[in-house]
Amino acid sequence: MALLRVLAVALLAVACGTPSSMVRTDLQAYVDRIQTWAPVEAETQRTIERIIRTQFVDEAEVLHQIADCRPRVLAHLERVRAYSPRSPAIEQIHQRYIAAWQGLLGGFDAIEGGFGSGDYTKLAVGRQAMETWQASIVRVADDLRDLMDEFGVSPRGTTES
Repeated sequence: MALLRVLAVALLAVACGTPSSMVRTDLQAYVDRIQTWAPVEAETQRTIERIIRTQFVDEAEVLHQIADCRPRVLAHLERVRAYSPRSPAIEQIHQRYIAAWQGLLGGFDAIEGGFGSGDYTKLAVGRQAMETWQASIVRVADDLRDLMDEFGVSPRGTTES
């Protein structure tokens, strides 16, 4: 599966006429940037774990966790949207990363709506959105790791976000 992703990205780069040196440079810049985003990802993951541990029984706690997390996610999404990869291969990964965060916000909205309206099926929608966010972040990391291996890029020090 990982090999297929690498081949697909490599074919995309070749098909778009993107020189491998440009992809390598763009990839290094993206890896540097995404390292600065890791603390927000980690705190968001901890928030999701706290919400799931409640099993949605403690409405006040779930809403408190979402209220604390939402501003951080919105600020992060603003920073992420402001970043523009230059190569199609990295842009495709970046768009999936953005979509994951947007989906998480949609999940938060569903949970709040479910509690507010008494339509508890929305809690399941919200839970699914949180699980999808988790899986999407892992897939983005896996795809970046595959590209890093292919282009010989290694993580290095962080840059300011």
